[in-house]
Parts: sequence; structure tokens; C-alpha cells
Amino acid sequence: MFNTNEDFTINKLTVLYLLSEVKMPLTLSQITQIVLERGYTDYFSMQQSLNELVVSDLILKSSQNNASYFDISEKGLQTLEFFASRIPNSIRSELDTFISSNWRKLRTQRDVTAEYIPTKAHEYMVNCKVTEHDSILINLSVNVASKKQAITLCEKWKNNSDKLYSEILEIISQ
Repeated sequence: MFNTNEDFTINKLTVLYLLSEVKMPLTLSQITQIVLERGYTDYFSMQQSLNELVVSDLILKSSQNNASYFDISEKGLQTLEFFASRIPNSIRSELDTFISSNWRKLRTQRDVTAEYIPTKAHEYMVNCKVTEHDSILINLSVNVASKKQAITLCEKWKNNSDKLYSEILEIISQ
């Protein structure tokens, strides 16, 4: 598959459009999934487009919780304003529909994190966190005795953080 300069330009503009409309930073995996599932480009072209956008300061890259986050810069917004008409209407419409339907899920993926790290032989530290509007609501660290238990705790936290947060607040408020 050969991509033309026009293809790369549309790929970059599509990423800028996505980040401007979702109005929050997205992880590398979120951007890749959204773009690839819709068949806008291939993985390697996507990576090249992201790298070029970062190098040209059109998007900002940051790292948090072992993930790379991307957000549109002021320069990126200005560029998009000038060239948005080059993005096919079908892509814009499809992204608008996706964002409208999945905004809450994207936000939750960003605001609820759980990870584990080995600390000693057969010991793992599980770090669970919930943020809202860039404020930490809860940050919980638990030492467990097996990798299996660490994975289970991470999955349960990601799937039930609202309920668990409420229960923890109730317990410690008594």
C-alpha cells in the first residue's frame, strides 16, 4: 500500500479533528483504535502521522501512568481551522457520531487507571486511581502476593471503580 502526500495530509488532519472534537487528551491506543477500526489508514502511516504532528508542535505528547497521551495544541487548532475543509465530510460525520456515542467511555478510560508493578519476588504493588477534571478523587495502593491477584484487582477496579469508590467512602466515613 502506497500513501500519497495527500493521504498523509488527510491522516494528520483527521487526527487533529478527532482531538479537537473530543476535547480531551487521548492515549496512543485510543487514537490508533479509532482511526484503524474505521479504515482511514494503516498502522505505520498512523504512527508516522502522529510523530510528524508532534515534531511540528501541532499536537502535544505527554506521559502518565505508563501511557502516552496526545492533545491538540493551539498551533494545531489554528492549522485545523485553515484546512478542515480538506477532510472528507464522511470522515468528519463518522467521527462526530463516534465521539457523541463514546465520549463517556473515552473519558472513563482516561480517568480510571489501574496498574501493577513487581516489588519483590512474589509481591506486586497495585495502584488504582480515579481522577475527575484533573483532580485525584482516590489513589489507592495495595500490596498483593501474586501476579494473578494483581491482574484481577486491576480488572475489577477498571470495571467497577464507581461502585468501589462509593463503598470505600462509605466505609471510611463511618
